[in-house]
Amino acid sequence: MISVREIDPADLALFDEWYDALRAGAVAGRTAALVVGREALGYSLRNPGPLKQRLAVGAFEDDRVLGAMLFEYRLTDNLDTVEVEIDVPPQHRRRGIGTALWQWAVTRAAQLGRTIFQAELGVPSEPWPGAEFAARLGFTVEHIEEQLVVPLPYDALRLDELVLEAGPLVGYQLTSWAGVCPPEHQQAYADLHTAMDHDVPTGGMTREVVPWTVEKLQASEQRIDRNYLALVTMAHTLSGQPAGYTLLYLPRADAEHAQQDDTLVLREHRGHKLGTHLKLANLAQLDKHRTTQRFLHTWTALSNAPMRKVNARFGFRPVEEHRELELTYPRLRPAARGVVLDHDDRILLVRFEFDSGPLWATPGGGIEDGESAVEGLRRELVEEIGLDCPADPPQLWHQEVVAEGHAPGFDGVINDYFLVRTESFTVGGTLSEAELQAENLYGHRWWTLDELRSHEGRFAPRDLPELVRVLLQTGPPTTPTRLGL
Repeated sequence: MISVREIDPADLALFDEWYDALRAGAVAGRTAALVVGREALGYSLRNPGPLKQRLAVGAFEDDRVLGAMLFEYRLTDNLDTVEVEIDVPPQHRRRGIGTALWQWAVTRAAQLGRTIFQAELGVPSEPWPGAEFAARLGFTVEHIEEQLVVPLPYDALRLDELVLEAGPLVGYQLTSWAGVCPPEHQQAYADLHTAMDHDVPTGGMTREVVPWTVEKLQASEQRIDRNYLALVTMAHTLSGQPAGYTLLYLPRADAEHAQQDDTLVLREHRGHKLGTHLKLANLAQLDKHRTTQRFLHTWTALSNAPMRKVNARFGFRPVEEHRELELTYPRLRPAARGVVLDHDDRILLVRFEFDSGPLWATPGGGIEDGESAVEGLRRELVEEIGLDCPADPPQLWHQEVVAEGHAPGFDGVINDYFLVRTESFTVGGTLSEAELQAENLYGHRWWTLDELRSHEGRFAPRDLPELVRVLLQTGPPTTPTRLGL
């Protein structure tokens, strides 16, 4: 049976197993996959910064990691969005592992009050499994870039030709550095980053652009410098005004790949071959600092014709599409519920009273801030019925209901159902009768399967008798079954 849970990146053996699954799923079938390194990602997860939270989530079977997800969300801006990356090695695909990871993401995003999911995807050919999986979930492609590669060391003859073609740099001066930005250039460099964020094509992606400050720049560079050597060349006018920059990263623990990141020339300074001069100067830095890296990667929007021409002149060749995807969800209230069965296969249900009449449902309720689904389940079962839940109950069903009236202030609900086996016990939770009735809860009852099937009243989920029959007959599903209303 597959279970999904967050992993502790400080558990180095478990992190390595999770990273191996992440990488194996990410690189399968791709000749030029660029995956964040083990050391860099481990450091980021173990040392969270003030701007972004990153979670490592694994899909487990018998304590083996079969699939991996990186779940990220910003803490000071873009507060409606989460970013997800789901990777399943080929030998474990088509078992519902990716779907189980996605259901975890949907519940956690709802708990955070976030409704916009964003993802990035490398697509070397069509059809592509990752693209098909994303489409089934409802993602749409909002932006496409080419991923391009040029071999290293850079071709000396081509470099000489480019230098001759560019000619002398007139009216500007270039400053290059390796590592963090020198203090005297920090304000200009921060302003250029802000201009880059406004200038870079993003298609239909939802993005809140937040200006860069010197403090934000310093914090970002200090984190990056631990795992990457930044190579930067900045252009100034002769009077000292910033005109553009280019940025390249040499991963400190990656012997194969270097990354050409930003290149920006401010609009009022375009038409002077400044982008070419910036790249040439940074290639000189790369030649000086490069160790064993054999490939230089870059990305360019399909709509950015001028930069595509520059990249072609520099010998970059496209290897795959880099797609940015987005999916907007309704605002759903997340809840965890227990399918409580005793040794006689009776199920414990609680009775809700509404204007529309009584409704029998499994015990449980909303997940509070900072809780996992299982933590919320354990608290709810103690409060409602006085039952201690096991630490890792198997998840049976995942239900998403978009409809009015299920949760005030929300567009609907998410219910994650877990199997809880127990001896028969006397129900009595920590909440008082008045507190339970304030939540429309007015009683409880143990039911046999025959009683469920013969009852003419309402259940939640509606087909609960059939779900219980299948559960008793076949046991828990390998991955959570998705339910309707």
